[in-house]
Amino acid sequence: MQIHFVSIFPSIFDSFMETSLIKKAVDKKVLKFHTINPRDFAKWKHKQVDDTIYGWGPGLLMKVEPAVKAVESIIKRITTNAKRSKKGLHRNSFNIIYLTPSKDFFTQKVAHTLAKYDHLVFVCTRYEGIDHRFIQYMKKEYKTKFKQLSIGQFITLGGELPAMTMVEAITRLVPGVIKEEDSRKDESYNVKKEMNNIEYPQYTKPDEAYGLKVPEVLLNWHHKKIQARRDENTESLDENK
Repeated sequence: MQIHFVSIFPSIFDSFMETSLIKKAVDKKVLKFHTINPRDFAKWKHKQVDDTIYGWGPGLLMKVEPAVKAVESIIKRITTNAKRSKKGLHRNSFNIIYLTPSKDFFTQKVAHTLAKYDHLVFVCTRYEGIDHRFIQYMKKEYKTKFKQLSIGQFITLGGELPAMTMVEAITRLVPGVIKEEDSRKDESYNVKKEMNNIEYPQYTKPDEAYGLKVPEVLLNWHHKKIQARRDENTESLDENK
């Protein structure tokens, strides 16, 4: 899988791409990252990518042209490489995700869907967001390939941190990123539980800490009893259960 970040602050992603399991997945060529700066596509003096808002409004708004050109440079490269490989583009070749306040929220179910794509393009804006014509253009030209997603009903300084949050949730579902496959199969928001569960409590050594003991059943290694306890302590998010 290849991840593309469109951002005017590409250095934000440096440590993210060089840390922990993400770095190991990159080294194994399971994941590949690219950062694209819209400033490189700005035709104005000083590479300006923002301007004042029509009709009055506080702050600045990112311009539409540099953002569109940055995204389409990625799509052009994906298309060109697909032609060279003679495989052509398929349904899950790429998806464009615009990080913005939205009625559509990122969930584990969405993560599973996006994990099937070869390329994910994350568009991260700053200031007051981006000229609405960016959304209009993307919906027109890439109707089935464009999503507006939020990670919650709160506002961040930009789309970079939400993008990294999404990438961690998505890429851990890609085979080869996490060594222990059971970690993906038996966890909170589990596919088997229809994303409606929170995983059971877990413990490690020592057996007692701060006057609190590890439940006795977990110390006896009786697999059926342990599984029964885990099933009993898996919390359902469905109020009717």
